[in-house]
Amino acid sequence: MGPLATSLDKLQGEKSCFLGYVAPSILALRLPMIQMNDLIHCRTLCLKIISSIEKRFDYIIDLKKIKSKPYILSAISHPKFKLTWVPERYKSYCKQMFLEECISISSSSVDNLNTEVDLDDNTSDDDFFQILSERPSSSYSNLDLDVNNQKNQNFVNNQISSYLNTTNKDLTFLDSYSIIKQIFFKYNTFLPSSAPVERLFSSGSQIMTPRRNRLNDKTFEMLLCCRCLQLNK
Repeated sequence: MGPLATSLDKLQGEKSCFLGYVAPSILALRLPMIQMNDLIHCRTLCLKIISSIEKRFDYIIDLKKIKSKPYILSAISHPKFKLTWVPERYKSYCKQMFLEECISISSSSVDNLNTEVDLDDNTSDDDFFQILSERPSSSYSNLDLDVNNQKNQNFVNNQISSYLNTTNKDLTFLDSYSIIKQIFFKYNTFLPSSAPVERLFSSGSQIMTPRRNRLNDKTFEMLLCCRCLQLNK
């Protein structure tokens, strides 16, 4: 039961409660339990846990399911995991998915920037330059679009290669990778850990009690402030 207890501690932690922890934790739990072949008394329990994991988290065991996408992207965009947790048979698939998401995010950012620039340039002298827009220019527009798309894809490829080949696991490391940082914020939602939220949504005020002794100082202070704000309403 050691791997199961460790996985629960990881997923219910106060500091590591990102969605990106789910898939690596489930796979890290399943693998050692499969390898426990020398059990005598708890072999049946172990097999039952394995079958339950595979039934409940089938979209993590089989990463090609539609439901797997947020779990894949949230884990890869977390510097702690990247592609290290992905089974070998799924690595190419997951890397391609991550690349496509990065290109999509990057293209959206460029489009928004172009829109803002266009809005700023729409001044009263538009009529003067209108004649220039009346001549055929579709071929040039398509060429410029292809060039911009190629530059954007090259930029994304370089950023992903640099990110995946770096051993830094600190979250502040994402500041150097703007596109990947956007994906991290998009998919890495917080998991509702039982320790911080147990009393927060309760009508009672049992915060300063012995049962709260496992909360760290910052979380305890936050809960106490939230409780005070609720009482003052």
